[in-house]
Amino acid sequence: MKTITKKISIVLAVLLIMLALGACSKDGGGTDGDLGRTFSTLFFDYTVVSAERTAEYDGHTPADGKDLLVLSVKVKNDFGSTLPMYDTDFQLQWGEGDEDFAWAVDAFNDKMMPLEWELEDKKEITYDMLFEVPKDQKNFSLVYLEEYTDKDGNEKTGDFYSANFTVE
Repeated sequence: MKTITKKISIVLAVLLIMLALGACSKDGGGTDGDLGRTFSTLFFDYTVVSAERTAEYDGHTPADGKDLLVLSVKVKNDFGSTLPMYDTDFQLQWGEGDEDFAWAVDAFNDKMMPLEWELEDKKEITYDMLFEVPKDQKNFSLVYLEEYTDKDGNEKTGDFYSANFTVE
């Protein structure tokens, strides 16, 4: 009898672990994709709609040796309640080095993603994100990492998402 109870306990434990691992995202795991792909995270959906290299954006010019990269990013809240959002939820990456990344330039017009904002449930919005990037770099990824505090107050890291694209 103890052997059967032990086997049932092991099977239940394995099932619970599988459910816990599968609950990290609606996609069932971190994922890579191209420009235009919609990523479904635990909290929201996002799509990098377009990417364009430019020398100037609404009067802003880059530092020497840099270009501006303008991303149009669509975000939709399907979490079930209003979400606090930050432009630092997303990071632009390139290359393999420790310095091969950028945060968005602080918003200075209404088209740009604000530093902090709230996204109401079921709402969708598209913002520009502006980055200063090396002139010689063509391959980029806009990434998002799920980080949250669970109901027990434990800090958790979920899935990693990466929208990969090339801009000439």
